[in-house]
Amino acid sequence: MIERLFSYDEVTSTNDVAKKMVEFLRNGDVIWALKQNDGHGKGERSWYSPEGGLWFSVIFKPSYLPDDKNIYTKMISVAVVRTLKKAHIEGVGTKWPNDLYYGKKKIGGILTEIIHHGTDKTIIIGVGLNVNNTLPVDLPDAISLKEISGRTFDLSHLLKTIHYESLKLYTFITKKQTNVITNFWRNSLIIKKGSQVRYKDINGEHVATVVRIFADSFVIEMNGIKERVSPSEIESL
Repeated sequence: MIERLFSYDEVTSTNDVAKKMVEFLRNGDVIWALKQNDGHGKGERSWYSPEGGLWFSVIFKPSYLPDDKNIYTKMISVAVVRTLKKAHIEGVGTKWPNDLYYGKKKIGGILTEIIHHGTDKTIIIGVGLNVNNTLPVDLPDAISLKEISGRTFDLSHLLKTIHYESLKLYTFITKKQTNVITNFWRNSLIIKKGSQVRYKDINGEHVATVVRIFADSFVIEMNGIKERVSPSEIESL
């Protein structure tokens, strides 16, 4: 159960609302809006956020920050994938660092922000998930849960389940066992060990095989030569 849920009909973005309330928010609080008119993702990319989608931010007030700056994004992505499996939606995976995909189509995104106020730190994790919303024709690479399954989903139930799963995973952060979350996250990736990927360098485009996955990079092999690359440098075939 979510102890404190702040719900709105429409906001600029739930992360914006959370930042304005940051000093009053508690660990585990949730900001939820039926619609965002200025939703955005990593790099200030705009995010189409109409009614029918699930748009929310969850708050964490940690006593320390792990070395892995992406651990909270990884945590919530695993929570979303677990929730969708419970809802009988298979095939959703994480595309590093903050996107959720079904096959070649994007179903959701995550924006994690760290706010420092005095000696305290607040983690705001914004989640956008296409659920029951209809997607415009100018977003051909996006997809919704309804489009995947033919079903309409209870947004409140999805939110509560994602929150529950994220709190379970958060205990590994408090115990300084972030490697457990990283392992769960590796298993949720759409690009896994053994995957064939497309890699571009100054010599052109190549097909390579992923042979190892670290917390922040991949090791790929091409023609018997191994190279460590950023996840942003490769694409799944």
